[in-house]
Formats: sequence, C-alpha cells, structure tokens
Amino acid sequence: MKGRWPVTLAAAFGALLAGGAAQVGGSPLASLGWALAAGVGLSLMLRGFGLRIVGVLLSVLAVVGAGWAIHEGQWVASGGFVLVVVAALGILVWGPNWRQSHSGREAAREDPWKAMDRGLDPTAEQVPSVDED
Repeated sequence: MKGRWPVTLAAAFGALLAGGAAQVGGSPLASLGWALAAGVGLSLMLRGFGLRIVGVLLSVLAVVGAGWAIHEGQWVASGGFVLVVVAALGILVWGPNWRQSHSGREAAREDPWKAMDRGLDPTAEQVPSVDED
C-alpha cells in the first residue's frame, strides 16, 4: 500500500480502538474517539490545504484524548489515541502531496460551440473515419 491508505487506515483503527475501549469502560471519552473517526472520514473527502487543517485538528484532539485517557487510566483507549496522533501527523505532513484519483472522471471534452464552428456535429458519436483510396 502506498499513498493515503496506510495513514488513513492507521488513523481509523486508532479512532475505533479509542472510541470502542472508552465506550466499554463507560467513559465520556468515547465521544472524542467517535469524533476522531468522523474526522478521519472527512479527511478522505479533502485534499490540499483543507487536508492539512483536518490533520492539525485530528492531532490536537488526539493529544487531548490521550492525556484524558491516561488520567482516567483507560490504557487501551490511550493507545488508540496515540496511534491517531502518529497517523494525524502523517496526514499533516504528507497529506497535501497526495494525488487525487481520476478514475471516475472523464477526459475533458471539447466545447460544443467550437466543434460546430469547425463544421462538426457535437451530438454525433465519435467514430474513427476510414479513408478510402
């Protein structure tokens, strides 16, 4: 795996671990873990500067969560929060350089008005022409 997936999966696993462990322990810390999981989901929709902002917010929330979990003695949850801190720093550093997937996009088409100016029908299917000699 390369690119965004290792960092995103580590952050998601850490957030789910922190939220789940705190939920089992009956701690209000669980809501912070679920908020981190939502932030990881949001990071999948962003790129560039927005991704950097989400990385900073995830880092800050995860550090607060780790401190709170250690204070409460929630060791499994604190491990999840520490994992989110490391992954969020990865999002912060490498995130803006991740390229966007173009698999769902079509190639840019020519302007229909320009095609009509050249004498072509922009609504016709593009069929390769066969020249007869």
